[in-house]
Amino acid sequence: MNKKDKLVFDEQNIELEEIESENTDSETDTAEYKINTYGADFTLELLSKKIDEGEIIIPSFQRRYVWPLKKASKLIESFLLGLPVPQIFLYREKETQNLLVVDGQQRLKTINYFLKGKFGDGSIFKLTGVKERWNNKKYDELELSDRRKINNYILRANIFEQTDPQDNSSIFEIFERLNTGGMTLNQQEIRNCIIRGNIGDFLNELNNNANWRNVILRKKYPDQRMKDIEMIIRFWALLEKRDNYKKPMKDFLTNFMKEKNNLNKDDKEKFKKIFDENVNLVSREISEKPFRLKAGINVAIYDSVMVAIATIGSNKILDFKEKYNRLLNNDAYLKNVSEHTTDVDLVKRRIRLAIDYFKK
Repeated sequence: MNKKDKLVFDEQNIELEEIESENTDSETDTAEYKINTYGADFTLELLSKKIDEGEIIIPSFQRRYVWPLKKASKLIESFLLGLPVPQIFLYREKETQNLLVVDGQQRLKTINYFLKGKFGDGSIFKLTGVKERWNNKKYDELELSDRRKINNYILRANIFEQTDPQDNSSIFEIFERLNTGGMTLNQQEIRNCIIRGNIGDFLNELNNNANWRNVILRKKYPDQRMKDIEMIIRFWALLEKRDNYKKPMKDFLTNFMKEKNNLNKDDKEKFKKIFDENVNLVSREISEKPFRLKAGINVAIYDSVMVAIATIGSNKILDFKEKYNRLLNNDAYLKNVSEHTTDVDLVKRRIRLAIDYFKK
């Protein structure tokens, strides 16, 4: 990684304090599923058409198209030579019958870009580093027989469909266990993929709050792995549903985001006002290192303090900084934000302690 890339990486990645219980929670699987799996053979022309028509959905989270031209060209050359290409994995949504890409998005994007003649950024897609007869040619510059060979090449797809329970919850496990292309997806990236109502745009709007980014997160750009988005959801979910909280935290957040999938204007205005007032207070009063005991943000301090502020009302808390500092010196509170941070009793206890301190 060169110096410029490292600077961009540092600006886009939030440092969270490592808490063992948080990591364990994210790896917990408590559900059982009934899944149908079947194979399907698609021509490349049909796959590209389904992408254009929105029937095949390629997730748009952090992972951009990353293949260099030569690698993309080699894939197209494999089709032209009739060589086997690894199958793709798709998940069929029950309600829409759309197909979500679990594994194979780089291959599918390459196919779609080549048939269109250009990449997603608008640059021309000409084959490079392939056999002379195809080198430096776009799709529409190939011989008719070669275009037909590409159009009619059969790519195998392994399709998954959940039959029980009657939702799409298993896609989280499928993404986690079967995604083989590069870095394994985290929970928020998967949520962002399968929960596609207007909540996504709303969360992105909140995530651009200047005080949130510059003072609390200390990062100019959105986190590449959506840790900032998950932090917003965590605060919101515990604010509204903490009395009904149960482990694991990851499922609690997923269920909350599903519930809030399509927000009306009043809901958005109400939470935006709360969020803005909270981050304004924090940035004004504890701008040095908010929500930190060590190097990174402690999410348990963050969620309890944010919920406490919103519960009491940011304009009703006097001497906020003094009370915050006293809270961080309370042994019982420190235990609740350092160990077993997703346990039901400790989640509720640390929020209650924070509320009690700021009410005084």
